Parts: sequence; C-alpha cells; structure tokens
Amino acid sequence: MQKTLLASLIAAALATPLHTVQAVEVSDQLEVFGTIEVEYGNNKIKAADGTSTTEKGSALATGAFGSIIKPNDKFDITTSFLYEEDLNAVATPLELDEAFVTWHAMPAEKLNITAGKKYLSFGKYDTSMVSDPLTLELGETNRKEVLQASTKNGNLSATGYLFNGEAEKTNGTGKHKSGFGLSVGYETENLSGGIDYVSNITESGGFGDVSNASKKVPGVSIYGSTKLGNVTLMGEHLMATKAFQAGDLASADEDSDGTPDSVLDAAAKPAATHLEAAFDLQNDRTIAIGWDKTKQAAQLGLDKTAYGVAYRQPLYKDLTGAIELRQSKGYDDAKTRALTAQVAYEF
Repeated sequence: MQKTLLASLIAAALATPLHTVQAVEVSDQLEVFGTIEVEYGNNKIKAADGTSTTEKGSALATGAFGSIIKPNDKFDITTSFLYEEDLNAVATPLELDEAFVTWHAMPAEKLNITAGKKYLSFGKYDTSMVSDPLTLELGETNRKEVLQASTKNGNLSATGYLFNGEAEKTNGTGKHKSGFGLSVGYETENLSGGIDYVSNITESGGFGDVSNASKKVPGVSIYGSTKLGNVTLMGEHLMATKAFQAGDLASADEDSDGTPDSVLDAAAKPAATHLEAAFDLQNDRTIAIGWDKTKQAAQLGLDKTAYGVAYRQPLYKDLTGAIELRQSKGYDDAKTRALTAQVAYEF
C-alpha cells in the first residue's frame, strides 16, 4: 500500500511541472520563480506512557510563486506567495509572503535599500535535509513593514534594518512596536560565516500564538560552513540573549476561568543548535546527516532533540527527489520516527 501511494505521489509530481507550472520570461525586465514540494510521510509516534500512533499521508509541503520586476538597473520589485501543508492540515494558507522594493543606490551591491514586507536578515538556516532545522523553527521572522540597508565589499557583507513589531506585551497591554537588527557575514568559495542580531526574538514565527512578553528579548544567531573536498560541514546556534520571565509566552487559548491554558512558570532562555555534514556523491547527488537540539523551548512546542539522514538526487531536468529518515524527541518525552519522501520542482 505504501509503495502504491509513493508511486502515485511521484507520478503526480512528474506531471505537475510539465503541464501546469512553467517559467515564463516575458521580457528582460521580468523574472518569475517558484517551488513545488510534494511529500509523502509515515510518522510513528510513541508517547511517554508507551502508547503508539501512526500518521501517514501525502501533502503539498510547499507551493511558492513569485516575480521580480526590473523597470531599470536601479530598482527591483519583488513579490511572492506561499502555501504550505503538513500531513494532516494546512500549515500556511495561500498568502502574500513577501512584497518589497529594492533601490540599488550604488553599483556592485555597494549599497542596496529595501522597503516592504520581507523576511528579516536573522539566521542562516542552511540545510541539505528534507526537514527544516530547529534553528529555523525558532528564529525565522517575516514582518510587514521593514526598512533595510545592505552593503557588500569583497568577501564581507553587512545588513541593518528597522521594522514595525507585532509581538504583544504580556496581559494584552499593547505591542512592542519598533525593532531593529544587524547582520555581518563573510563568504568565500569554501568558507562562510556570520553573526546576526535582532532586538526582539519574540517577533519570530516560532513563537506562534505565544508571542508575548513583558519586555523585549533580543536574539543572536551565529553560523558558519566550510567545504573540505566533497564534504560540507555547517552549523548554527540561535538563542535568546535574555530570559523570558514567569508569566510570559501565555497561550491564546484559555481555560474555563479565562486564564491562559499554558504560560511560563519559570524564567526560560530558548536556544536551538543545528549541525550537519553533507557529502557530495557527484552528479548532483547528496547524502546529509543532521543533528538538532533545543533548550528551554517547551512552551514553543519545538522538539528537544532530532537527528536524521537524507539522500537527494535529480530525477528529470529541474525535478529532484529526496528521502529522509528522522528521529525526534519532545519535551514530553514522546518519540517520533519519521520517513519522508519528497519530490521538488524549482524554476
């Protein structure tokens, strides 16, 4: 039965790009891009009390489409839409993901000014795995109103930005409003690294419906990668630099008495680490081994630990296939063994 489902999944994905998704170049002033990721998953979950359940099925894990309009060599207008599914539910309904304008104030990336809705320059999140790293789950941040300046000089790059915050203050007393961040990076052909800072990590999508705190809590991400022959080693550590206090991160769901059904009962300083080794097997084939760990992130619903192995190879032109085995453990001691097969098309 599982082989039949997987075969159907691959067949459907093979048909999709050939008949319904094509890159269209209207002119030199327009670039169109997109990603379709179809997945089949089989997850075995063992609770702390020993009971086991199985979740399996297929999903459109990612559907993304966007365009870059280039009226001239000074301005770009970027727009993209995103749709995501988990095995049993829609994770992100179709929505506007990014919409921003970039002014190339100086040539050769010496100075770019960007304004609009976009992801903050916080965290690297590089991976060759199928699953997202836990650093991304903790730190990825998209805000509606961002003003960013970036510069590049040789191997060095730097970015600074301001944004309007959306994270709530504890007890619904308003929002934390304005925020800022800085990012510095260094990159060569075989080596890269950087450090990012954001003034309030509570703005991250990883905080979901518990994005509230009495005070702003800054965040830092330190990352790097190196290529040694056919092996690429990468790592990232992302963390809050101050602790959330008891009473912070209150759930939007309420008990019958009107109080949040979950809230921090002690100070916590969430952090996440991702380490990975990717082996180039030639002909665009890759096998990767990944390890993830979080600390003091129970209130965010993140896994405590996770490790796995993934294999990826081309299938046809811009179509790739991947399979991943992953085991994770939650803060409630529940363990999950997941098998995921993915077919992805990018243009």
